[in-house]
Amino acid sequence: MIAKHILLLLSFLCWNVTLHAQNKDHVFGQVHDKNQKALSGITVSLGSAKLQTDKNGRFQFANIKSGNYPLHLSGIGYQHFQDTVVKIANEPLYLNITMSADDQEIATVEVVGQSETERAKRQAIRAVVVDTRAVAEQPVTLAELINRSSGVRIRQSGGLGNAVDVSLNGFQGRAVRYFKDGVPLNYLAGGYGIHNIPVNSLERVEVYKGVLPISLGADALGGAVNLITKNSPAGDQVDASYEIASFNTHRFSVNASTKRKSGLYTGLEAFYNYSDNNYNAFVMVPDPNTGNSSEQSVELFHNGYRGVYGEAFVGVQHKPWAKDLRFGLAYFNTERQQQHPILMSSPYGAALAKQSSVVPTLRYAGSFFDDRLTVEQFAVANTLQFNTVDTLQGRYDWFGNFTSTPGSIGESGRPSLSDIRIQQFTSRTTAAWRWNDKNTISANYTATASKRTGEDPFGPRFTDSNVDVLSARTRFNKQVLGLDWSGNVNDQWSYSLMGKWYNYHSQGTEAWASRPISENEEVQVSKSYFGAGGSLKYAWDGDRHVRFSTEYAYRIPEIDELFGDAVWTVPNFQLLPERSLNFNLGMRNRYRQLHFEVNTFYRRTRDLILLMSVLAPYAQYQNINNVEGYGVELDLSHPITSFLDARGNATWQSLRLFGFDLPSDQWRNGTRLQNTPYFFANLGLNAHFDRVGTPYNRLDVYMNYNFVREFYLETIPRQAEPGGFLGLSGSASVRSELVIPNQHLLSAGVSYRIAQDKYRISMEVKNMLDARLYDYFRVQRAGRSFHLKFTYQLFNAHEMSKIAK
Repeated sequence: MIAKHILLLLSFLCWNVTLHAQNKDHVFGQVHDKNQKALSGITVSLGSAKLQTDKNGRFQFANIKSGNYPLHLSGIGYQHFQDTVVKIANEPLYLNITMSADDQEIATVEVVGQSETERAKRQAIRAVVVDTRAVAEQPVTLAELINRSSGVRIRQSGGLGNAVDVSLNGFQGRAVRYFKDGVPLNYLAGGYGIHNIPVNSLERVEVYKGVLPISLGADALGGAVNLITKNSPAGDQVDASYEIASFNTHRFSVNASTKRKSGLYTGLEAFYNYSDNNYNAFVMVPDPNTGNSSEQSVELFHNGYRGVYGEAFVGVQHKPWAKDLRFGLAYFNTERQQQHPILMSSPYGAALAKQSSVVPTLRYAGSFFDDRLTVEQFAVANTLQFNTVDTLQGRYDWFGNFTSTPGSIGESGRPSLSDIRIQQFTSRTTAAWRWNDKNTISANYTATASKRTGEDPFGPRFTDSNVDVLSARTRFNKQVLGLDWSGNVNDQWSYSLMGKWYNYHSQGTEAWASRPISENEEVQVSKSYFGAGGSLKYAWDGDRHVRFSTEYAYRIPEIDELFGDAVWTVPNFQLLPERSLNFNLGMRNRYRQLHFEVNTFYRRTRDLILLMSVLAPYAQYQNINNVEGYGVELDLSHPITSFLDARGNATWQSLRLFGFDLPSDQWRNGTRLQNTPYFFANLGLNAHFDRVGTPYNRLDVYMNYNFVREFYLETIPRQAEPGGFLGLSGSASVRSELVIPNQHLLSAGVSYRIAQDKYRISMEVKNMLDARLYDYFRVQRAGRSFHLKFTYQLFNAHEMSKIAK
């Protein structure tokens, strides 16, 4: 089946290359610096025609007649380039241009021409910026890409489509917030996230650790992941990709937009993911005769995922009354099979979880008083639909064999046929006043309102009326207001001072099946909190700086943490917000062509919210741990040759529990936070070769290696930890089933760019060594897998087609 798809792709590729060869009146090429880094935003003049290079340093002139043309290139920080080119009739002309840096100009104006990606990297509050454009053609998931960053670990149990948890400097779960273009992602639930978004759909990803800018407008402790989409059409363009891979995996995505001179634009973002996720895993299989268990390799047979997401939008830009006004309508639908509970302790063969929603959105951006005041507004109102199906009357074993057990309903011990609807409204308003060229005052107000209703014929019921608990009124409102004063001094010092106000109101019934409950047991909770923070940065130049940031922040409990899910998670209205004091200090520098960055952090968090077992099969979110931690991160990058680049990073962190007063628990003071790695590292190599096959083609070969030091399923005594420098040698003296062992992940691939980057075909082998890889709860991940991805890009921006008449 895979071979058939490969032949179809290659046939389509050859057909398109033939069509491209007919574009004989084009002059096109690519601009880069002496290190072969593509240069975007360079102005290219051919005769009287003019355009700018795109994000990959490319340019294209159409319908150029034969003759001699003066060629000029200019860009901020680079020496002017000029030459004369000769266009021959009926032959395309390809230009590969190298521009030299202008050292004198860089010192004075380098900040003026920064891209949004560079600006995000250089702000006073540190963000790890993942440039998705650089790897858009590779068959890589967004979770894998983010996982290569320092201080970041990804948990994704069960393969493609399964929920992803990001750990930033050791803090994870709800302490880390997720955003789409600065808006909290709650309104899209599991339909849109780093577990299923194709990298082609994004411009970049901003990862904040510890301290957040107020522009994100959320309550977070450990940090935030901000997904920046391609939401500013520059003209008519299409970006489509199709990936086929092991375990019957198929991924398709398309991003298309069109823009007119009037400012009217339309667009579409859509993707589809499917995978059986039927890889082999080692599990403990009981012997039906003796009852003893032995470790065996079995194929996961009920681990599949299907998800579709689509958003169409229409808008208008560059009007006196609006810089941008956009209406969008999105739809998503997902279905995920559940192979086992949180641990791989027993098999499921029929349990399902589904989500869907129709999502209308409104986005507005405007500027007033000669652009001194900027205002942005985002609003969304939708209903999230959640369904859980666990009604099987029988059991499956690990080999997919079914045994009927009439009268026993549900594989998990808690049957469910729930239909839960969450009606929600989210509004985000930001405003910024540019006081002068050096100072700006900003405000961000984000409000969310949620109401939950539903039913479950197998769920708990009120004892006094026999009414379904899910039908009871459940409401949750949250507000976050942030104020910020930021500025700079002498283009070297930059600073930011900010304050935040948090407020929430919850209303519902603490109902679950282990005790009698009544409809009149409604509980209401309203609380407010204040936080503050700031940052300071000193920069010698664009690649050399030192920066410091601090914040005292709160994380409000979420609706499902307070109310539970009326299935397996029970309510807890006594939950307190998590609160944390964060410090970050870092430096970036370079030695010749070696760029390096060192960052340190300190965290002190109280009332950490964790999901705890209370009475099998029930669990409840509780304020369990206080955590104190510190660590260091190192990032390195170096162009080894003109065609080979190397990068790497390493993170070591010590996250320890404190605050246990009971004599039986005091041994926990000073122990490591469970299920959290304390050392991990990444290494990447990328080689690129131009003019491979034809003058217009390029070959990229890349390799990525990831190492994770052993960590522990549960809290272990401090004296049982491994010894050596920073605990990096030996192994813990505890039971082996508590140890998640050292892990080595090696992946490599090739990418071939054809016909001025319009067509790209990439192949990658993940987990080449077929190593045993585990997730945080010792859930085994996939072994070796093979991936093939085909990408098509068409850019036809208006300014690129203007040729002098």
